[in-house]
Amino acid sequence: MKINRVVLKENKPETYKEDVDFSQQSFDDNHVRKISRCSVSVTATEFDDVLRVEIKGDADVIASCSYTLEDVPLTVNFEDTFYFSDEDTNSQDCYYEPGVIIDLDPHILALILAEVPHNVIKSGATLPKSGNGYRVISEDQLIEERKSKKNNPFAALDEIDFDEEDNN
Repeated sequence: MKINRVVLKENKPETYKEDVDFSQQSFDDNHVRKISRCSVSVTATEFDDVLRVEIKGDADVIASCSYTLEDVPLTVNFEDTFYFSDEDTNSQDCYYEPGVIIDLDPHILALILAEVPHNVIKSGATLPKSGNGYRVISEDQLIEERKSKKNNPFAALDEIDFDEEDNN
């Protein structure tokens, strides 16, 4: 979604509604795999040298289950307000955009990704108990095992048989 600052009238809010397509976007398979649908409503107000953009929307995403790695469909709602300026003021509150066309897609994508939890668990999914070459234990069990296990790097020396005759 792009906003052209030239067509905006000063101090008069303009509202745009649009579906944003993220089908060509590549994602991290361990968090969000796909954004199937994204609907956005944007209210843009041009002030003297600052553009205020209010973004509200919802999206259907496919996330990855933390337990099974299966697809988990989610719907997320997001909203935020951004400020853009064509003057580089080094402000943390205002994004510097030198041109008249403001591309909102990266900001919309960031809002969607921020709303998707990093630990998504599919309904009915459980952690595997063990498998070939691994086992699943709690952090408390791991700490207890480490306390009881003596991991002395010099313990291997106890297994060496030193003959006194070979040392002469």
